[in-house]
Amino acid sequence: MWDKIAEFILRNKLILLLVLLAITVYMGYRAREVEVNYAPTPLVPAHDAEMVFYQKFIKEFGLDENVMAFAMQDSAVYKLDKFKKFADLCEALRRIEGVTEVLALPRLQYLEKDTTQKKFTSEKIFAPFPTTQEALDMALKKVKSVHIYSSQLLNIQNGAMLTAVTIEKNYLYSSKRIPLIKAYKKLCEKFEAETGIKLHYSGLPYTRTALAQKIRSEMDFFLWVSALITALVVYVFYRSLYPVLVSVGLIVLTIIWALGTLAMLGFRITLLTGLMPPILVIVAIPNAIYLITKYQQEYLQSGNQHEALKKVVSKIGFVTIIVNLTTAVSFFVFIGDVPVLTDFGIATGLNTCFAFVISIIFVPAVFAYLPPPNVRDIQHLDFKPMQRLLDSLVVLAQKYRTWTYICTFVVIAIGIYGMTRVKALAYIVDDIPENSVIMQDLRFFERNFKGIMPLEIIIDTGKPRRATKDYKILQKIDSIERYLVSLPELHEPISYLSLIKTANQAYYNGDEASYRLPTKNELLFVMNYASASASKDSLNKGKNMMRAFVDSTEQRIRISLKIADLGTIKMDTLVKHKILPALQRILKDTKMEAKVTGSSILFIKGNDYLIDSLISGTWMAVLLVAIAHGLLFFNLRIVIISLVPNIIPLVLTGGIMGLVGIALKPSTIIIFSIVLGIAVDNTVHFLARYRLALYESEYDIMGSVMVSIRETGYSMIYTSVALLGGFIIFVASDFGGTVALGALTSLTLLVALITNLTLLPALLITFDKEKKGEFV
Repeated sequence: MWDKIAEFILRNKLILLLVLLAITVYMGYRAREVEVNYAPTPLVPAHDAEMVFYQKFIKEFGLDENVMAFAMQDSAVYKLDKFKKFADLCEALRRIEGVTEVLALPRLQYLEKDTTQKKFTSEKIFAPFPTTQEALDMALKKVKSVHIYSSQLLNIQNGAMLTAVTIEKNYLYSSKRIPLIKAYKKLCEKFEAETGIKLHYSGLPYTRTALAQKIRSEMDFFLWVSALITALVVYVFYRSLYPVLVSVGLIVLTIIWALGTLAMLGFRITLLTGLMPPILVIVAIPNAIYLITKYQQEYLQSGNQHEALKKVVSKIGFVTIIVNLTTAVSFFVFIGDVPVLTDFGIATGLNTCFAFVISIIFVPAVFAYLPPPNVRDIQHLDFKPMQRLLDSLVVLAQKYRTWTYICTFVVIAIGIYGMTRVKALAYIVDDIPENSVIMQDLRFFERNFKGIMPLEIIIDTGKPRRATKDYKILQKIDSIERYLVSLPELHEPISYLSLIKTANQAYYNGDEASYRLPTKNELLFVMNYASASASKDSLNKGKNMMRAFVDSTEQRIRISLKIADLGTIKMDTLVKHKILPALQRILKDTKMEAKVTGSSILFIKGNDYLIDSLISGTWMAVLLVAIAHGLLFFNLRIVIISLVPNIIPLVLTGGIMGLVGIALKPSTIIIFSIVLGIAVDNTVHFLARYRLALYESEYDIMGSVMVSIRETGYSMIYTSVALLGGFIIFVASDFGGTVALGALTSLTLLVALITNLTLLPALLITFDKEKKGEFV
């Protein structure tokens, strides 16, 4: 069959190249439609109970991740001239299209008790704006006396000040967020330049945007550098321009098809799908190297270009499709309940298959139009150092298999020991150097305001209107909040109860000690004053504030907190071993229920889902690769032998992660499945040549292994070095996950090359007791 396919490709090479060109042009046209995903990547399935509850929370109370903030710690801001510029900045920020509110000191209001009309009036603290330093100091003193402001916007101990900027939802999850944040940053930088006051930026919208832009610029850079280095490696090996041009052409076609496929499938560019183009460069290059090397070897033997190209397709076409299918399988196993993994698995798996189609047509067809190899083009096949290396591997397989097994057992022992020390740990803002501006700003918020990450508690009172009318429930909420304040990890909560306490403080003429839950009798007077605060506008504002913390049926109350980015382990401990037990204890013997939610909680759940999916996907990849090898070789013993040299590198890499303290998280666990799919390529090519050598030598196992080492060793080393060159550049990234991808993938591929050239031959010689017809 493959002889006919080879003849078809060469006979119709022009038509096939034109078809490839036409499809590529169409894919390039569709690639313009690919968009970046600005919404948070959903890691938890939509049907998960936590996700269902969180979506209900958003519907009832609104988003908890649409606030970005900046903060400062500089006494100069409290001087009249600088504070005026700060007030101007806040007003300018409020005018940015897409900004719904700016919560900042110059814009604050306070409640004033009107004893004549028995109501509260709302007054701006800084209106009219102070014209003297003394007047400003009086206004600032007023702010500090209002507990709800001083606890949320100020650090009383050192004077640090926070400003919160709220964004509309349709700006938050679209490309309109980019110009909004650029305008926001431009105004803030202008303030910094005019005042000399350093601002620190944080909040999920700002951090996600900064990270997304950095990741995208890095991925673009590494894509082209990876392709360039790979091309240079190809040139160093072949010392000829034609293999380089063909390899680069193959890479370009593969990437264009990949981007076009994303658009056609309706997928957006996420952190994972953004990795697809560099990965496909790595997938396409082995195809090129194996096909080109085989072409040169066949031409060296026959001297006939047409026959050499025909034998390339007929001899290794089937092997190449199996290789690409096993690689595709390692991506398809990501398909499941996690949307971001499913998109990545479908897109990358499909394009791995497309890479085979492009390779098997493009490489032979293009070389058919190029001059046949000359002596210089194929002299690398007689490269003396390479021949000496392969001869050493032959001797190792013949005489020193025992040492190979001893070294293998040592490596396995180190790997298993190290794997027992691996911890699963991830952060919401992860993989960023500690000395980066983003992390330094995040640490500033954690030191001064205990963090900026959202955490929500929802109390279900069991019946409508109980949340606001039942005093015993308010007492329970007060007990919960007093416990939460005692936890050093949490910022002081804000809730409907905070509004009541603020009104009580105003009722007692701003007395700071009166910021507390009023007695049952006091509450009647306070609520009478509040309901009499009569203007329609103030009533609407009051309702809007209440609706931020109480649902429309007045059955559920929201307690909103801010927390540091503690990491999944500490966050899980805090929630499961401190907060939830306290909630159960306080609400015991009531019909009330409490649940912790928020984007921070969803992150923990999503991280667990992701790791579980990736681990199960890796094992599924091993199983499916075994099945694919079974379809190729029809021999269980050979299938088992083929897996061993590729599982050991994964074990060693896992062990090294544990020994050097690299955490198990999405950016590291994904390496195992990817590398397995790529590493088995060498195994398949080696065993395919071994199978053919067995047939030609009438089942001389030792001789067949020697031939396989000498003939496939070139391509195995070439492809592995090219892959190492393509991956190792990722260690120059500013992101820990990308560094881990580069370092661990390079390490695993290197170890896989060594095991495939040493352990695989030894296992075949020791355990493969073939009888005629069993394997071939």
